[in-house]
Amino acid sequence: MKFSVQSEDLDTLKEALESSCDKVRFGAEFCEWKIPDSSLLREAYALSKDLGKDFAYVTPRISESNLDRIRDQLDLLNKEGTIEIVCNDFGAFNILGHYPNLSPHLGRQLVHVPSRCPWMKTDIKDILFSPKMTLRRARILRGEREVYSQTSLHYLPTIQFYRDHGVQGIDLDWIPRCFPDFDFLEKQGLKLSVHLQLVPVTLTRKCHTARFLGERAPQACSKPCKTKAFLLKHDELELFLNGNVVFSQTDPSEKDMKSLLKHNVAELVISMNPVTRMSSRERIDEFILQLKSIGHFK
Repeated sequence: MKFSVQSEDLDTLKEALESSCDKVRFGAEFCEWKIPDSSLLREAYALSKDLGKDFAYVTPRISESNLDRIRDQLDLLNKEGTIEIVCNDFGAFNILGHYPNLSPHLGRQLVHVPSRCPWMKTDIKDILFSPKMTLRRARILRGEREVYSQTSLHYLPTIQFYRDHGVQGIDLDWIPRCFPDFDFLEKQGLKLSVHLQLVPVTLTRKCHTARFLGERAPQACSKPCKTKAFLLKHDELELFLNGNVVFSQTDPSEKDMKSLLKHNVAELVISMNPVTRMSSRERIDEFILQLKSIGHFK
């Protein structure tokens, strides 16, 4: 299993490259206005290559107006050799078919997990053994739990479509109740990458972080999300707004890590952003050591 670090800018990427991670991911997963310039992308790839780290380029969901920028960047990377492209947009995924050296990897926005709703905290055992619960209602809820623990790829024709178009790997969220369903995906020949800590709950069409801080034009945004995040708290529920994404945060427990290791996962992804507070190589190394300790990695 590899440990990879996902970064959106060159400064944090340099910290990731100096850490003990096996691989770096560079690029904006969610916001099209944070797509790096081609010169920065070229430099990021060159630095990764020089330091012997595996490299993947991450692209967000994008509007048609920015599709040409992605096309230019894929042109650039295709000339460098075989490179993994984490794709979160069907338009970009379609363009990828024209680049033989680029390997498509499905991002989280194309591998939708309905159960990412953070308020679904009721355990199925509590439901089944509740004295007020009828057997019929319990069966219905058990069926709902099974549906909400699957991804959009738990349908063989969908998997076949992506496999026919060169997809080898997919991104998944850290949702422990979904772990048992990972076996089905792995048996279909897919390599599984699991994001740690942050689960996307919803994406906003317009960036609320920018709006709160008075940023009006997305083209000229100063990108305050690099250093700022908002805590959204209601009763016992805590969510975090960073950029145009609302996240639920969870730290991997020993129990959940052991549960994950029962399945064939190829990669664990650590994100660098204000919510995770992963901003330095020291913090990354500390977190990787912690994960290795609770998961008893070799």
